[in-house]
Amino acid sequence: MRSRLTRTTFSVPRVTGTTSLLMKNIPAIRVIVENEGKTFTPINTPQQIINFYYDPKKTTEKYYFCLNHQPYYFDRCSEPFFESKFCIYCSSYGYWPTFTLVKVEQCTNYKPINIFLNFLESNKITFDCIGNEFLLVLKANTDECRDFRATLARILQEKIVLFESDVIDKFGNDIQSQQDAKKIYEENEYVYVESEPPIPTSCIELKINGRYGVDMSMKTIVQKPTDTIAKVINNLFTKLYTMKPKIFDKNSKPSDFVLKVRGSNEFLIPYNNDKIEYILSDFDYIRKCVRLNQNIDVVLFNRKNMYQYMFDKEKILFVKQFNTFVGNDYWNKLQKNTNDLSQRVAQIQFSIQIISIENIKYLKTIKKEDKKETISITSFRAYFVLSLHYGIRCLEKEKYTNVFQVNDGKLILKEPFNVSFETLLSSLPKETKMTISLYMTELPVGISINEINKKDICLATINCKLVDHHKYFMKGLFKVGMWERTEPNPIMMCCENTSPETCKLHYCVIEFDKPIKMDTFIGTEEEMNVPINTSQKLEVSDTKRFKEAVEADPLTVLSQENCRLLWKYRYLVEKTKPGSLARLVSAVDFTQQSEVLELHRLLNKWPLLEPTHALELLDFRFPDEQVRLFALKCLDAMKDYELVNFLPQLVQALKFELHHQSNLAYFLLRRALRNKNIIGHQFFWFLKAEMHDNRVTERYGVLLEAFLNGCEDYRTELYNEVTFQNQLVVIANKVKQLETKEEQKQLLKDSLAKLKYPEEMSLPLDSRFRIKKPIPNTGNVFSSKKKPLMLVLENVDPLGDNIMVIQKVGDDLRQDVLTLQMLQLMNNIWKSAGLDLRMLPYHCTATGNEIGMLELVQDSETYGKIIADEGGQGTLRVCKEDLLTKWLKKQCSRKESKVTFEQAVENFTYSCAGYCVATYILGVGDRHSDNVMIRRDGRFFHIDFGHFLGHFKSKFGVKRERTPFKFTQHFAHVMGGKGSTQFGIFEDLCLRAFAYIEYMRDTFMFDKKDDEAKEAFRQLIYECLEAKSQTLNDMIHDFVHYK
Repeated sequence: MRSRLTRTTFSVPRVTGTTSLLMKNIPAIRVIVENEGKTFTPINTPQQIINFYYDPKKTTEKYYFCLNHQPYYFDRCSEPFFESKFCIYCSSYGYWPTFTLVKVEQCTNYKPINIFLNFLESNKITFDCIGNEFLLVLKANTDECRDFRATLARILQEKIVLFESDVIDKFGNDIQSQQDAKKIYEENEYVYVESEPPIPTSCIELKINGRYGVDMSMKTIVQKPTDTIAKVINNLFTKLYTMKPKIFDKNSKPSDFVLKVRGSNEFLIPYNNDKIEYILSDFDYIRKCVRLNQNIDVVLFNRKNMYQYMFDKEKILFVKQFNTFVGNDYWNKLQKNTNDLSQRVAQIQFSIQIISIENIKYLKTIKKEDKKETISITSFRAYFVLSLHYGIRCLEKEKYTNVFQVNDGKLILKEPFNVSFETLLSSLPKETKMTISLYMTELPVGISINEINKKDICLATINCKLVDHHKYFMKGLFKVGMWERTEPNPIMMCCENTSPETCKLHYCVIEFDKPIKMDTFIGTEEEMNVPINTSQKLEVSDTKRFKEAVEADPLTVLSQENCRLLWKYRYLVEKTKPGSLARLVSAVDFTQQSEVLELHRLLNKWPLLEPTHALELLDFRFPDEQVRLFALKCLDAMKDYELVNFLPQLVQALKFELHHQSNLAYFLLRRALRNKNIIGHQFFWFLKAEMHDNRVTERYGVLLEAFLNGCEDYRTELYNEVTFQNQLVVIANKVKQLETKEEQKQLLKDSLAKLKYPEEMSLPLDSRFRIKKPIPNTGNVFSSKKKPLMLVLENVDPLGDNIMVIQKVGDDLRQDVLTLQMLQLMNNIWKSAGLDLRMLPYHCTATGNEIGMLELVQDSETYGKIIADEGGQGTLRVCKEDLLTKWLKKQCSRKESKVTFEQAVENFTYSCAGYCVATYILGVGDRHSDNVMIRRDGRFFHIDFGHFLGHFKSKFGVKRERTPFKFTQHFAHVMGGKGSTQFGIFEDLCLRAFAYIEYMRDTFMFDKKDDEAKEAFRQLIYECLEAKSQTLNDMIHDFVHYK
């Protein structure tokens, strides 16, 4: 091999303007030879690099220029890298490969690089699913993004290797020759169990309608709720086979089948993943049918027709090579600096220098000729405020610069502002954030600031990391885009604003001769093995205060005195109240090494918590890595049907992680891949819905990429969903441009008819909803401002009902998703307590920026439409109290009605009570008569939750919601009016429902005794009933929309 100091004369091509542009987009070519790394400019060719290492005049050995640790070589050695299709592709999609040189005789099984490129290009479906926002991020090719992708690729590699090993253990090495064995079934991903309340013990038998065959021959069988699914399948198979043996194949047997729910992609299977038998009462579908007194309709379904993964050795080989390609960290290992300094010896104050700021402006709104106009002010006086935060705790008092003058949106200092903190670098937690904010002021230049004046205006702010994702202190010069018109908030993510129009801050962090490893709070083996004193007794004088502190609700801010008390009795907390771990963690001083290491020692022996308690530890108040890891250990014990209920919060908790790489990210990816249909499907859409937010585009995008690359053929399902959503968005935007309702409806029908659809696909709403295509000549456009589309979709199951959905474009549905989740949570609490309030928290999914899909609850009508139809002409029709009662009677008198009027009134009473309590607790606003609906069977429910938690709308300066919840004279009339028996039942239901919810403080009147709280809520019912404002609101809404 040639010496590194030897130079070979390269034949360098002339650099033209086009060449220069191409080279800008190609990163340096990284080459590893004999465990040493070197970079080359992309203007070079593979042959030139080979010649650099091995002079052809001095050696006869031939070498290939190859991917590092991959069997692929460059066969076009004279082509510059900036012209190489492979390098151009890698640059476009954020890959930064490493290369090496391999002797030709060792490359007998190597293939040209373009074969690997073809595989990479086939992976484009992943980026189509994620969206263009992610590609823009990848082109930036940041160090943290690359490392995050590499780490997740290594996780995928572990998964695919384990999967391949399991398959070979089960089927043997000759699996490729076994046709049936190639189909690896994933039955448990389509099983929904134990989310519904258990079946009452009084239910001793179940009637089951079972079908099979082309003609769907039916047989009804009777089973016990405790019968195993295997027994039910055997019984149904025997009955159907006896009745019509020809509908089955000759060699069919009961074990070939599972039970499919009619109309839904939901299955009842004999065994779970642990080979434990399921019984009928385990399944949500059975429990729901019993609760609602509905028929149980199932189909014998051949398990070979279920969703299956086709085991393909060649494909798996490519996947493994791809994961190795992305997860390759050999270059990082070579560059790793071992000559670092421990944080523990850095006994100096943390300090920074502010150098300059540019492009800063104040946007002021002024009135000009009865119109509002925004002007940009670029010259003013200002000052900086800096603070250090750990979670929400401010580590020390804020620091201020003197007031300075900004001219033409710029501040360029001759001498930088030096800001020193009292906190020593040795005691700085690695999760600390530094907040820098810029305030405009009227104070004179040069004056020193001690506090923020109420008149001062925050122009921009940013949270900055102090430690990188390798756990090294970040030093040197920084240029970051600040978030304009944003108040300082320690919860904000540490990311810069990438908009070119935003203001740019230049600052410098103190430099050191050596990199500082942030290891003060990472215990050595010796430190972590210090014995813990488990014998601790509570002093009598501390008993009352200890009980109050350890039992404080999550929203209570503990006093400093109580924090010290909890820490004093930390071993007692572990023994007697382990569920109060969050209170104890709140008491720790995370700048004190002894306390942090003691906490970590305690966590090693702390009993696992209930998931609902553990979830709190992933809040932004608890940034410590070990605390969050312990929380995930607790959550990992959850079954999929439990975990999915917390998925929205867990995805949001990713924003509280300081770095992309986090244990929470790894946990979510693994669980999503373990059950792609139940966990993965929702995981995908929760991330996808926020990809437009450039604060999370990189983090969420990399997670989406890893999930899609790891979910095998299921990726096609998601691609079909994304494609359908994109098509509906185009149609919706065209519809909005038309004036008349008829034009809009016709465009919708014509556009849907022109689209191409796969044979079948699932919907973002729920993967159990599988459709073929829209029913021809159906669909509607609602008259509301954003023109939502109503679609009627053909169910894949010929026995299933059509699926009706609403596509919205222009409304942010993420708040609806959260509100409906809270409604479902309350509903579950009530049902678990034996109180079924017959609520209808329908499906809703946000799929993008102000884009989403909702389930259309069939056989329902808006309260406003009912009043308009039943009330005749005139604006005072809203005042007629019996209109809703008349409508309900009409619905119950129809031949097809399944309920009597009395049953409908009962449904109305129960559901109305549930929604009155729930909407009061959540502070749901914007309750006009068209976002309250009633089904024909009497069930009452709310829709459109754009305003909640007390954020109410106003019209012409008047607050529209002036009552605590929606309850009108029409509702009371259905129940028989005030004083009636049914009205008394309604009151009792409200009070019982209210008493079961005990999690919030102020809203739930925790300062009142139980009887006092119930009486207070009773008064709210009458306040709503007697309020004239609701009638006035409904009258105005009725006049505008139904005149």
